[in-house]
Amino acid sequence: MRQLTSLVCAGVLLSPSLSVRAEVSPVSHQGPLGLEIQTEVESRYGHDSNLLWQRDSSQAIGSDFVGITPEFRMVGERGLDRYQFSYLGDYRRYDSSHADDYADHQFQFDGSWRFSLRNAFKLMYQYRLGHEARGEGLTEGFMLRGDTSPCPSDADEKEGRALCGDATFGRFQINEPLRFKRSEVGGRYSYGAPDARGKLELALSHKDLGYLDKHLYQHDFERYMAEQEWQENTAIVELFDQVSHVSRFRYTLQTNLRRYPANPHKDSDEFFLITGVMSQLTGKTRIDANIGGIYKRFVNDPQAESFKGLNWDLRLEWQPLDYSKLALISSRTIRDPGGDGGYVSSQLYGAEWQHHWSPGVATTLSYHDIRDDYHQSVVCGNDNRHRQDDIHRWGMGISYDIRPSVNLGLHYQQADSGSSFAGQPIDIGGKCYGRALGYDKQQLSLSLKVAI
Repeated sequence: MRQLTSLVCAGVLLSPSLSVRAEVSPVSHQGPLGLEIQTEVESRYGHDSNLLWQRDSSQAIGSDFVGITPEFRMVGERGLDRYQFSYLGDYRRYDSSHADDYADHQFQFDGSWRFSLRNAFKLMYQYRLGHEARGEGLTEGFMLRGDTSPCPSDADEKEGRALCGDATFGRFQINEPLRFKRSEVGGRYSYGAPDARGKLELALSHKDLGYLDKHLYQHDFERYMAEQEWQENTAIVELFDQVSHVSRFRYTLQTNLRRYPANPHKDSDEFFLITGVMSQLTGKTRIDANIGGIYKRFVNDPQAESFKGLNWDLRLEWQPLDYSKLALISSRTIRDPGGDGGYVSSQLYGAEWQHHWSPGVATTLSYHDIRDDYHQSVVCGNDNRHRQDDIHRWGMGISYDIRPSVNLGLHYQQADSGSSFAGQPIDIGGKCYGRALGYDKQQLSLSLKVAI
């Protein structure tokens, strides 16, 4: 079952990324010490119409790209114990902007041990070296070109305008994607037999996010990057009730304690009470629903607005035919924005359809509508207009299994975003800079994935 809170930090549907990954049947090879080895490689060629997520079409850079995504897994088993080490890479090169090329890496270890019929333990460690493309994340709304006039010596603000000109990539020496490292380690203890109706689980985890090469950027932006780095500790208590072979209930207590070492005003505590159900309602209908109450408070910022309300993560699947499936999805999450603190309330509604025309040919269609409401504790300048972003995403794809271990795909994705406060300034180093929030972006790609 999907975790409701897994979308708080990042989720596929809420991520700005437009990437789509095909699936193939893995091919296993026997390695040393009885290890099972699986390797998959996906190559992709396509075109991105707006590489830097620009609102002004005259500043949008369109580029062809080529990418490769290797994946490697080593799996070992000993009795009921299981171990897995995996590596996932993502390499991409843009013909029209080599400065935006990137190479991402993710390493992960998963181990599970069963000590007796009722006692089991799982351990997970993940280390990721990733990137934020220019124009998203910390540089959302930054421009390729704009007003780069210097800040007045008095730095006074009037009429809600940022007196330091616009936030441009050149002003802050942002000549390539921002690089970050993220690590997560967690353990989960389970009490209950595998086929028992009830099960109790306790989990602890620690996450850490930091940006790399901060010294390469203008000094105010270097400090701004440091202020967005965080560490988070999570504790979970969960009770599972398998009422039948097709229905399961889950009751969860969870707390997240997030700390920003260089910006304590953004420190927050989150408390969740979640009820989840996964059930096969009929032979054709399945539901996976998580609904929970959340209380979020900012421990060091008396001006910040706390949040009390509901989060949800709902998915209803209807499969009228063995080869056709329709899914309706909805979610609401609370997450941290960049900059001055506060929180973002994000609601998503969408539909996804998958149809298999033959055993090897399938098409997918998807639409997602996202609304982000920003509740920020400090507004840069005198303009305190409420910010609400509306994001629309469409996607379609054709997948052809040449053989179970070889997949050929054609993918089209379109996304557009508009903001009620498109020029909302950002505070960097105690100075206000104007932004251009919003974008219109299309991406077309051809992929080939092979299990070796």
